[in-house]
Amino acid sequence: MVPVHFKRLSLAILALGISVAFSSPLQATVPATGTEHLNKALQEFIVRLEETKRTKLPPRLSNTEDAKALEALWNVSAIIGQAPYKASDLPVLMDIIQQQAQVTKAYVLFSPDPQKQADIKNNNIAFQDEITRSSAAMISFIAAALEAASDYADTVKNDSNSKAQTDTILKLRLGLQQVINGSALMLSNPELNAHNQERLVQALADNAAVIASSISLQDRKMLSNITERAKPVLRDTARQSADRFISAMANKDCTGLCALH
Repeated sequence: MVPVHFKRLSLAILALGISVAFSSPLQATVPATGTEHLNKALQEFIVRLEETKRTKLPPRLSNTEDAKALEALWNVSAIIGQAPYKASDLPVLMDIIQQQAQVTKAYVLFSPDPQKQADIKNNNIAFQDEITRSSAAMISFIAAALEAASDYADTVKNDSNSKAQTDTILKLRLGLQQVINGSALMLSNPELNAHNQERLVQALADNAAVIASSISLQDRKMLSNITERAKPVLRDTARQSADRFISAMANKDCTGLCALH
């Protein structure tokens, strides 16, 4: 159940987002207050991380003080507002995704002894509540970024340098899709409890329409197969959400970002 958030997102992808800030005059959808909210939440998270030195544990949802910071950190609507997302939102969305990747990393690579290597397999089970919440938030942030990337792709269709920009968009899509794939693969872990199964697969299902419209038909089939293989270990409510996701991946329409190649 090792998330790929912190392994797959490259600075090159972030650079694309930054470049959009200078090329798009459109008004952003992500509210300015969202950045303020996230920055404050990250500061609180760092403060709670400092307690790790004393408690030998990272911030936990089961700890009342930790939970306040964590809930703010994963409050998706407060951070990115509501769709639709435009090309001008891509820089801030990519920054949010990078920040969330670092939060996941804090749990996956946690070691109570800084001199010893992290037990990643154990961490993914011991801290599954926090990793799942971070992963679910990440899925929503990525769906928003994919929608913004689709709008960006539309704005560069007639640009003289469209080939280079298209290649960059495709690299961005690939990086984001790898994270979605990794989240879907987490569902196959039989040690993921019912609550976390449902939270994770519901995030996938709720964002399925945007994800499907952004990726190729072949990649939709791959994601559908990953989710289908996880169904034997899913409980009833999680299985229902998985079916919703699989159904969305069966859509054969392919325009916009899907048709980009």
